[in-house]
Amino acid sequence: MFWSASTSIADQVLVGRIRAVLGDGPPVAVGRLCPRCGGSDHGRPWARHDHSDVPVSLSRAGEHLVTAVAPGTAPVGIDVEEIATIARAWPDGVLAPGETAGTPEERTRIWAAKEAILKAEGVGLARPMDQVRVADFSDRLTMLAAPAGFVAVLAR
Repeated sequence: MFWSASTSIADQVLVGRIRAVLGDGPPVAVGRLCPRCGGSDHGRPWARHDHSDVPVSLSRAGEHLVTAVAPGTAPVGIDVEEIATIARAWPDGVLAPGETAGTPEERTRIWAAKEAILKAEGVGLARPMDQVRVADFSDRLTMLAAPAGFVAVLAR
């Protein structure tokens, strides 16, 4: 993972993280692909190194960018969220039956965990959050250290 103060350099950061994890050598290609429209200016990030796909994920919140690179073929998803933003904009349809989240930090952790899971599964927000129970994925989730006022979660 790598934190950056600027979101305008996401691709360069991703390339740097891939090189840090997999080493120098063959070219690294990165981009985006929207599964709905096929657009390359938005959507899920992708990466290739030495003619092989590299599982990657990235997330932005405020001025923060976090990236994840998974050597091998295991999918990865990462999300970072600002607690104050989620506290202001908590919509219906996030919690699955039986889930509870009383505090703004708990709601943000659930939100970030679900986004990370959905990214790792390759579906993003096309699958409704209330169809994902965080407890069902607890062995695949890692709560990460994040800047003050933020929550970050990694899903494998």
